[in-house]
Amino acid sequence: MSPAAERSPAIAGRKRVLVSAFACEPGKGSENEVGFQALLAAASAHDVWLLTLAPNVPSIRRALADDPVRSRVHVEGIGFGARGDEFDNLGMGRFQRLYDRWQQDVGRRAIELDRDVHFDVVHHVTLASYWTRAGVAALGKPLVWGPVGGGVNPPMGLVTELGPRGIAEDIGRVLIRPVVARLPPIRLARQVSRVAFAQNEATRRRLGGGRRVTVMSNGLAAGVDGYRTPAVRSAEIVVVGRLLPWKAPALALRMMRFVRHPDAVLRFCGDGSERARLQRMARRWGLTDRVAFDDWVPRDVLLFEIAQAGVLVHPSLHEEAGLCIAEALSLGTPVVCLDHGGPAELVRHWPHAPSVRVAPTTPDETARRMAEAVDSFLASPPPISAKPTDPITSFRERLLWAYEAAVQREREQGRLWDRP
Repeated sequence: MSPAAERSPAIAGRKRVLVSAFACEPGKGSENEVGFQALLAAASAHDVWLLTLAPNVPSIRRALADDPVRSRVHVEGIGFGARGDEFDNLGMGRFQRLYDRWQQDVGRRAIELDRDVHFDVVHHVTLASYWTRAGVAALGKPLVWGPVGGGVNPPMGLVTELGPRGIAEDIGRVLIRPVVARLPPIRLARQVSRVAFAQNEATRRRLGGGRRVTVMSNGLAAGVDGYRTPAVRSAEIVVVGRLLPWKAPALALRMMRFVRHPDAVLRFCGDGSERARLQRMARRWGLTDRVAFDDWVPRDVLLFEIAQAGVLVHPSLHEEAGLCIAEALSLGTPVVCLDHGGPAELVRHWPHAPSVRVAPTTPDETARRMAEAVDSFLASPPPISAKPTDPITSFRERLLWAYEAAVQREREQGRLWDRP
Protein backbone atom coordinates (compact mmCIF):
# COMPACT_ATOMS: atom_id res chain seq x y z
CA MET A 1 0.00 0.00 0.00
CA SER A 2 1.40 3.38 -0.97
CA PRO A 3 2.14 6.16 1.57
CA ALA A 4 -0.65 8.20 -0.03
CA ALA A 5 -3.12 5.40 0.61
CA GLU A 6 -1.95 5.20 4.22
CA ARG A 7 -2.58 8.91 4.72
CA SER A 8 -6.08 8.79 3.20
CA PRO A 9 -7.69 5.48 4.18
CA ALA A 10 -10.68 4.26 2.23
CA ILE A 11 -13.17 2.66 4.61
CA ALA A 12 -14.39 -0.48 2.89
CA GLY A 13 -17.37 -1.01 5.21
CA ARG A 14 -18.34 -1.35 8.84
CA LYS A 15 -16.39 -4.01 10.68
CA ARG A 16 -16.64 -5.79 13.99
CA VAL A 17 -13.58 -4.60 15.92
CA LEU A 18 -12.34 -5.99 19.23
CA VAL A 19 -10.25 -3.44 21.17
CA SER A 20 -8.11 -4.47 24.13
CA ALA A 21 -7.26 -1.40 26.21
CA PHE A 22 -6.21 -1.93 29.81
CA ALA A 23 -5.98 1.86 30.25
CA CYS A 24 -9.10 3.53 28.87
CA GLU A 25 -10.77 6.29 30.84
CA PRO A 26 -11.38 9.91 29.84
CA GLY A 27 -9.69 12.62 31.88
CA LYS A 28 -7.52 10.22 33.92
CA GLY A 29 -4.04 10.68 32.52
CA SER A 30 -2.10 10.07 29.36
CA GLU A 31 -2.39 6.33 28.74
CA ASN A 32 -6.04 6.28 29.71
CA GLU A 33 -6.75 9.13 27.30
CA VAL A 34 -5.04 7.24 24.47
CA GLY A 35 -7.26 4.22 25.11
CA PHE A 36 -10.40 6.32 25.12
CA GLN A 37 -9.45 8.20 21.95
CA ALA A 38 -8.67 4.89 20.22
CA LEU A 39 -12.12 3.64 21.22
CA LEU A 40 -13.75 6.78 19.75
CA ALA A 41 -11.68 6.49 16.57
CA ALA A 42 -12.68 2.86 16.05
CA ALA A 43 -16.34 3.55 16.83
CA SER A 44 -16.46 6.45 14.37
CA ALA A 45 -16.62 3.89 11.56
CA HIS A 46 -17.10 0.43 13.05
CA ASP A 47 -18.90 -1.63 15.69
CA VAL A 48 -16.57 -1.98 18.65
CA TRP A 49 -16.28 -4.40 21.56
CA LEU A 50 -13.95 -3.06 24.25
CA LEU A 51 -12.20 -5.18 26.88
CA THR A 52 -10.74 -2.93 29.59
CA LEU A 53 -9.95 -2.74 33.27
CA ALA A 54 -13.19 -3.28 35.22
CA PRO A 55 -13.16 0.01 37.20
CA ASN A 56 -12.97 1.98 33.93
CA VAL A 57 -16.39 0.83 32.71
CA PRO A 58 -18.73 3.26 34.56
CA SER A 59 -16.83 6.39 33.50
CA ILE A 60 -16.59 5.18 29.89
CA ARG A 61 -20.35 4.65 29.79
CA ARG A 62 -20.97 8.08 31.30
CA ALA A 63 -18.65 9.71 28.76
CA LEU A 64 -20.44 7.97 25.88
CA ALA A 65 -23.95 8.64 27.16
CA ASP A 66 -24.60 11.53 24.77
CA ASP A 67 -22.19 10.49 22.02
CA PRO A 68 -23.66 9.34 18.68
CA VAL A 69 -21.28 6.35 18.64
CA ARG A 70 -22.73 4.93 21.88
CA SER A 71 -24.94 2.43 20.08
CA ARG A 72 -21.89 0.95 18.33
CA VAL A 73 -19.82 0.42 21.49
CA HIS A 74 -19.99 -2.62 23.78
CA VAL A 75 -17.88 -2.28 26.93
CA GLU A 76 -16.83 -5.13 29.19
CA GLY A 77 -14.56 -4.96 32.23
CA ILE A 78 -12.03 -7.60 33.21
CA GLY A 79 -10.98 -7.81 36.88
CA PHE A 80 -7.34 -7.23 37.77
CA GLY A 81 -6.87 -8.72 41.24
CA ALA A 82 -6.09 -5.43 42.99
CA ARG A 83 -8.23 -2.32 43.43
CA GLY A 84 -8.19 1.07 45.12
CA ASP A 85 -5.22 1.78 47.37
CA GLU A 86 -3.81 -1.69 46.78
CA PHE A 87 -3.70 -1.03 43.02
CA ASP A 88 -2.14 2.41 43.50
CA ASN A 89 0.64 1.01 45.68
CA LEU A 90 1.58 -2.04 43.64
CA GLY A 91 5.28 -2.54 43.11
CA MET A 92 6.48 -2.97 39.54
CA GLY A 93 7.12 -6.70 39.89
CA ARG A 94 3.66 -7.52 41.27
CA PHE A 95 1.96 -5.20 38.81
CA GLN A 96 3.61 -6.96 35.88
CA ARG A 97 2.59 -10.39 37.20
CA LEU A 98 -1.01 -9.27 37.61
CA TYR A 99 -0.97 -7.54 34.24
CA ASP A 100 0.27 -10.69 32.49
CA ARG A 101 -2.51 -12.69 34.14
CA TRP A 102 -5.01 -9.98 33.11
CA GLN A 103 -3.87 -10.32 29.51
CA GLN A 104 -4.38 -14.07 29.68
CA ASP A 105 -7.92 -13.48 30.96
CA VAL A 106 -8.51 -11.03 28.10
CA GLY A 107 -7.35 -13.63 25.60
CA ARG A 108 -9.75 -16.24 26.97
CA ARG A 109 -12.67 -13.80 26.99
CA ALA A 110 -11.83 -12.66 23.45
CA ILE A 111 -12.08 -16.26 22.21
CA GLU A 112 -15.46 -16.66 23.91
CA LEU A 113 -16.80 -13.43 22.42
CA ASP A 114 -15.54 -14.30 18.96
CA ARG A 115 -17.70 -17.44 18.87
CA ASP A 116 -20.76 -15.16 18.89
CA VAL A 117 -19.48 -11.95 17.26
CA HIS A 118 -16.97 -13.20 14.64
CA PHE A 119 -14.59 -10.24 14.76
CA ASP A 120 -13.08 -8.88 11.57
CA VAL A 121 -10.08 -7.21 13.21
CA VAL A 122 -8.49 -7.01 16.67
CA HIS A 123 -6.57 -4.09 18.20
CA HIS A 124 -4.31 -4.23 21.27
CA VAL A 125 -3.76 -0.57 22.11
CA THR A 126 -2.81 0.63 25.62
CA LEU A 127 0.04 -0.67 27.75
CA ALA A 128 1.29 -2.24 24.53
CA SER A 129 5.02 -2.85 24.76
CA TYR A 130 7.38 -5.11 22.88
CA TRP A 131 8.14 -7.08 26.05
CA THR A 132 4.62 -7.73 27.45
CA ARG A 133 1.88 -10.15 26.44
CA ALA A 134 -1.03 -9.14 24.19
CA GLY A 135 -3.78 -11.58 25.12
CA VAL A 136 -5.90 -10.92 22.02
CA ALA A 137 -3.03 -12.07 19.79
CA ALA A 138 -4.18 -15.64 20.56
CA LEU A 139 -7.48 -15.05 18.78
CA GLY A 140 -6.17 -15.75 15.29
CA LYS A 141 -7.78 -12.68 13.69
CA PRO A 142 -6.07 -9.79 11.87
CA LEU A 143 -4.19 -7.96 14.62
CA VAL A 144 -3.30 -4.28 14.91
CA TRP A 145 -0.66 -3.94 17.63
CA GLY A 146 0.04 -0.68 19.33
CA PRO A 147 1.25 2.02 19.41
CA VAL A 148 3.93 -0.18 20.97
CA GLY A 149 6.54 1.18 23.37
CA GLY A 150 9.34 -0.03 25.59
CA GLY A 151 12.33 0.39 23.29
CA VAL A 152 13.80 3.71 24.52
CA ASN A 153 16.73 3.57 26.94
CA PRO A 154 18.23 6.52 28.85
CA PRO A 155 21.13 8.47 27.29
CA MET A 156 24.31 7.20 28.94
CA GLY A 157 25.57 10.71 29.70
CA LEU A 158 22.50 11.50 31.83
CA VAL A 159 22.03 8.33 33.87
CA THR A 160 23.28 10.05 37.04
CA GLU A 161 20.14 12.22 36.95
CA LEU A 162 18.15 9.11 37.79
CA GLY A 163 19.54 9.00 41.32
CA PRO A 164 20.61 5.76 43.07
CA ARG A 165 17.14 4.21 43.11
CA GLY A 166 16.44 5.16 39.50
CA ILE A 167 19.78 3.78 38.30
CA ALA A 168 19.10 0.44 39.99
CA GLU A 169 15.60 0.29 38.47
CA ASP A 170 16.83 1.11 34.99
CA ILE A 171 19.67 -1.39 35.07
CA GLY A 172 17.08 -4.07 35.77
CA ARG A 173 14.82 -2.68 33.06
CA VAL A 174 17.53 -2.59 30.39
CA LEU A 175 18.72 -6.12 31.19
CA ILE A 176 15.42 -7.91 31.79
CA ARG A 177 13.06 -6.57 29.13
CA PRO A 178 14.92 -7.93 26.06
CA VAL A 179 15.08 -11.35 27.73
CA VAL A 180 11.37 -11.39 28.57
CA ALA A 181 10.54 -10.24 25.03
CA ARG A 182 11.96 -13.50 23.64
CA LEU A 183 9.55 -15.72 25.58
CA PRO A 184 7.06 -17.45 23.22
CA PRO A 185 3.84 -15.97 24.73
CA ILE A 186 5.36 -12.48 24.50
CA ARG A 187 6.67 -12.93 20.95
CA LEU A 188 3.27 -13.95 19.64
CA ALA A 189 1.95 -10.41 19.01
CA ARG A 190 5.09 -9.49 17.08
CA GLN A 191 4.81 -12.63 14.98
CA VAL A 192 1.12 -12.45 14.06
CA SER A 193 0.39 -8.71 13.90
CA ARG A 194 -0.58 -7.49 10.44
CA VAL A 195 0.02 -3.83 11.37
CA ALA A 196 2.29 -2.72 14.21
CA PHE A 197 2.62 0.89 15.30
CA ALA A 198 5.91 1.70 17.03
CA GLN A 199 5.86 4.87 19.09
CA ASN A 200 9.32 5.97 17.96
CA GLU A 201 12.37 4.88 16.01
CA ALA A 202 14.03 3.15 18.97
CA THR A 203 11.02 0.88 19.46
CA ARG A 204 10.63 0.37 15.72
CA ARG A 205 14.14 -1.08 15.67
CA ARG A 206 13.14 -3.45 18.48
CA LEU A 207 10.20 -4.66 16.40
CA GLY A 208 12.40 -5.35 13.40
CA GLY A 209 10.99 -2.89 10.86
CA GLY A 210 9.46 -4.25 7.68
CA ARG A 211 6.29 -3.38 5.82
CA ARG A 212 3.98 -4.12 8.73
CA VAL A 213 5.76 -1.80 11.22
CA THR A 214 5.30 1.95 11.02
CA VAL A 215 6.06 4.74 13.48
CA MET A 216 3.10 6.49 15.10
CA SER A 217 3.21 8.14 18.51
CA ASN A 218 0.25 7.66 20.79
CA GLY A 219 0.73 11.32 21.68
CA LEU A 220 -1.18 12.08 18.49
CA ALA A 221 -4.30 10.97 20.36
CA ALA A 222 -4.10 14.01 22.64
CA GLY A 223 -7.13 16.28 22.50
CA VAL A 224 -7.53 19.71 24.08
CA ASP A 225 -11.17 20.46 23.32
CA GLY A 226 -12.93 22.61 25.87
CA TYR A 227 -9.85 24.23 27.40
CA ARG A 228 -10.09 27.77 28.79
CA THR A 229 -8.11 30.34 26.83
CA PRO A 230 -5.82 32.36 29.16
CA ALA A 231 -5.55 36.14 28.83
CA VAL A 232 -1.74 36.35 28.99
CA ARG A 233 1.23 34.02 28.93
CA SER A 234 3.11 33.68 32.22
CA ALA A 235 6.80 33.21 32.96
CA GLU A 236 6.15 29.80 34.48
CA ILE A 237 8.10 26.77 33.30
CA VAL A 238 5.89 23.71 33.74
CA VAL A 239 6.93 20.08 34.05
CA VAL A 240 3.94 17.74 33.73
CA GLY A 241 3.97 14.15 34.90
CA ARG A 242 4.67 11.88 37.82
CA LEU A 243 7.81 12.68 39.80
CA LEU A 244 9.61 9.41 39.10
CA PRO A 245 13.34 8.87 38.52
CA TRP A 246 13.07 8.03 34.80
CA LYS A 247 11.00 11.18 34.20
CA ALA A 248 14.19 13.06 35.25
CA PRO A 249 12.62 15.98 37.11
CA ALA A 250 16.09 16.44 38.62
CA LEU A 251 17.34 17.53 35.19
CA ALA A 252 14.64 20.22 35.01
CA LEU A 253 15.65 21.41 38.48
CA ARG A 254 19.31 21.49 37.44
CA MET A 255 18.26 23.57 34.43
CA MET A 256 16.85 26.24 36.77
CA ARG A 257 20.38 26.94 38.02
CA PHE A 258 21.10 28.40 34.58
CA VAL A 259 17.79 30.12 33.73
CA ARG A 260 18.38 33.89 33.79
CA HIS A 261 14.87 35.30 33.40
CA PRO A 262 14.14 37.13 36.69
CA ASP A 263 10.47 36.08 36.92
CA ALA A 264 10.88 32.45 35.89
CA VAL A 265 9.35 29.86 38.23
CA LEU A 266 9.60 26.10 37.71
CA ARG A 267 6.27 24.40 38.49
CA PHE A 268 6.05 20.61 38.84
CA CYS A 269 2.51 19.45 38.02
CA GLY A 270 2.38 15.98 39.51
CA ASP A 271 3.55 14.00 42.52
CA GLY A 272 5.69 10.96 43.10
CA SER A 273 8.64 9.35 44.85
CA GLU A 274 11.17 11.96 43.65
CA ARG A 275 9.47 14.89 45.36
CA ALA A 276 11.47 14.73 48.60
CA ARG A 277 14.74 14.39 46.66
CA LEU A 278 13.84 17.39 44.50
CA GLN A 279 13.02 19.49 47.56
CA ARG A 280 16.41 18.64 49.08
CA MET A 281 18.16 19.54 45.83
CA ALA A 282 16.24 22.83 45.60
CA ARG A 283 17.41 23.77 49.11
CA ARG A 284 20.99 22.78 48.35
CA TRP A 285 21.04 24.86 45.14
CA GLY A 286 19.21 27.84 46.64
CA LEU A 287 16.20 27.45 44.35
CA THR A 288 13.35 27.09 46.84
CA ASP A 289 11.84 30.47 45.93
CA ARG A 290 11.91 29.60 42.21
CA VAL A 291 10.29 26.16 42.42
CA ALA A 292 6.67 25.15 43.13
CA PHE A 293 5.10 21.72 43.55
CA ASP A 294 1.49 20.90 42.66
CA ASP A 295 -0.30 17.64 43.35
CA TRP A 296 -2.53 15.99 40.76
CA VAL A 297 -5.00 18.47 39.23
CA PRO A 298 -8.07 17.85 37.04
CA ARG A 299 -7.43 17.72 33.33
CA ASP A 300 -9.25 20.97 32.53
CA VAL A 301 -7.16 22.82 35.12
CA LEU A 302 -3.97 21.24 33.80
CA LEU A 303 -4.75 22.25 30.22
CA PHE A 304 -5.23 25.85 31.36
CA GLU A 305 -1.87 25.72 33.18
CA ILE A 306 -0.17 24.44 30.03
CA ALA A 307 -1.92 26.98 27.79
CA GLN A 308 -0.74 29.96 29.86
CA ALA A 309 2.76 28.67 30.64
CA GLY A 310 5.80 30.36 29.21
CA VAL A 311 7.42 26.99 28.42
CA LEU A 312 6.69 23.31 28.92
CA VAL A 313 9.89 21.43 29.72
CA HIS A 314 9.95 17.66 29.25
CA PRO A 315 13.20 16.20 30.64
CA SER A 316 12.28 12.48 30.61
CA LEU A 317 15.16 10.12 29.83
CA HIS A 318 13.25 7.27 28.18
CA GLU A 319 9.85 8.60 27.21
CA GLU A 320 8.00 6.63 24.55
CA ALA A 321 5.69 9.53 23.60
CA GLY A 322 4.54 12.28 26.00
CA LEU A 323 0.93 13.46 25.70
CA CYS A 324 1.66 16.67 27.58
CA ILE A 325 4.07 17.60 24.77
CA ALA A 326 1.31 17.12 22.21
CA GLU A 327 -1.06 19.17 24.36
CA ALA A 328 1.43 22.02 24.64
CA LEU A 329 2.16 22.00 20.92
CA SER A 330 -1.57 22.01 20.17
CA LEU A 331 -2.05 24.98 22.49
CA GLY A 332 0.89 26.96 21.11
CA THR A 333 2.97 26.72 24.28
CA PRO A 334 6.73 26.41 23.60
CA VAL A 335 8.24 22.99 24.30
CA VAL A 336 11.81 22.20 25.33
CA CYS A 337 12.63 18.49 25.38
CA LEU A 338 15.49 16.09 24.77
CA ASP A 339 16.28 15.05 21.23
CA HIS A 340 15.77 11.46 22.27
CA GLY A 341 13.01 8.87 22.10
CA GLY A 342 9.33 9.72 21.85
CA PRO A 343 9.44 13.51 22.29
CA ALA A 344 11.79 13.87 19.33
CA GLU A 345 9.30 11.93 17.20
CA LEU A 346 6.26 13.79 18.48
CA VAL A 347 7.39 17.36 17.77
CA ARG A 348 7.77 16.47 14.07
CA HIS A 349 3.99 16.42 13.79
CA TRP A 350 3.67 20.10 14.75
CA PRO A 351 6.36 21.53 12.44
CA HIS A 352 5.26 25.14 12.94
CA ALA A 353 4.85 25.04 16.72
CA PRO A 354 7.58 26.61 18.90
CA SER A 355 9.88 23.87 20.18
CA VAL A 356 13.54 23.09 20.79
CA ARG A 357 15.06 19.61 21.01
CA VAL A 358 18.26 19.50 23.06
CA ALA A 359 20.86 16.83 22.36
CA PRO A 360 21.57 14.89 25.58
CA THR A 361 25.22 15.15 26.65
CA THR A 362 26.41 15.68 30.24
CA PRO A 363 23.97 16.82 32.95
CA ASP A 364 25.34 20.38 33.24
CA GLU A 365 25.79 20.90 29.50
CA THR A 366 22.32 19.56 28.74
CA ALA A 367 20.81 21.71 31.50
CA ARG A 368 22.60 24.83 30.16
CA ARG A 369 21.26 24.29 26.65
CA MET A 370 17.76 23.70 27.96
CA ALA A 371 18.02 26.91 30.00
CA GLU A 372 19.15 28.88 26.94
CA ALA A 373 16.10 27.68 25.02
CA VAL A 374 13.81 28.50 27.94
CA ASP A 375 15.25 32.01 28.32
CA SER A 376 14.80 32.63 24.61
CA PHE A 377 11.11 31.70 24.75
CA LEU A 378 10.51 33.71 27.95
CA ALA A 379 12.22 36.78 26.46
CA SER A 380 10.06 36.65 23.34
CA PRO A 381 6.91 34.69 24.20
CA PRO A 382 4.64 33.54 21.37
CA PRO A 383 1.06 34.83 21.45
CA ILE A 384 -1.75 32.90 23.10
CA SER A 385 -3.38 30.65 20.51
CA ALA A 386 -7.00 31.45 19.70
CA LYS A 387 -7.67 27.79 18.87
CA PRO A 388 -5.77 24.51 19.02
CA THR A 389 -3.47 23.43 16.20
CA ASP A 390 -3.92 19.91 14.88
CA PRO A 391 -0.93 17.68 14.12
CA ILE A 392 -0.10 16.96 10.50
CA THR A 393 -0.90 13.27 11.16
CA SER A 394 -4.38 12.20 12.28
CA PHE A 395 -4.50 9.51 14.98
CA ARG A 396 -8.03 8.56 13.97
CA GLU A 397 -7.26 8.22 10.27
CA ARG A 398 -4.14 6.17 10.93
CA LEU A 399 -6.08 3.72 13.10
CA LEU A 400 -8.86 3.37 10.55
CA TRP A 401 -6.26 2.81 7.85
CA ALA A 402 -4.62 0.14 10.03
CA TYR A 403 -7.86 -1.83 10.38
CA GLU A 404 -8.26 -1.90 6.60
CA ALA A 405 -4.62 -2.77 6.04
CA ALA A 406 -4.69 -5.59 8.62
CA VAL A 407 -7.70 -7.23 6.97
CA GLN A 408 -6.19 -6.83 3.51
CA ARG A 409 -2.84 -8.28 4.54
CA GLU A 410 -4.64 -11.19 6.18
CA ARG A 411 -6.33 -11.93 2.86
CA GLU A 412 -3.02 -11.69 1.02
CA GLN A 413 -1.10 -13.94 3.41
CA GLY A 414 -3.83 -16.37 4.48
CA ARG A 415 -5.24 -16.95 7.93
CA LEU A 416 -2.81 -17.06 10.83
CA TRP A 417 -4.23 -20.45 11.75
CA ASP A 418 -7.58 -22.19 11.71
CA ARG A 419 -9.11 -22.39 15.15
CA PRO A 420 -11.40 -25.43 15.66
